[in-house]
Amino acid sequence: MLILASGGGSSSGSADPAPTNASTTKTAVKTTGARFYTVRSGDTLTAISIETGVPVETLQQLNPGLDTQALQPGQRLRLRS
Repeated sequence: MLILASGGGSSSGSADPAPTNASTTKTAVKTTGARFYTVRSGDTLTAISIETGVPVETLQQLNPGLDTQALQPGQRLRLRS
């Protein structure tokens, strides 16, 4: 989430007040808390990773034998143990 605030007309002498937690805002990921994900038409493993907040490597570890080039709609992927 990015929040922008206007100066409101007062001059404090600071030309560029940068937020102190900007790096944590940029690295925040969406987590669903779900244990499984059901593949939808057009899904890719990368898109699923982004949507669920689970790294691609973790998805591959939790779903041995997964053919990432042949995901099928309706297929269930484990997201966490």
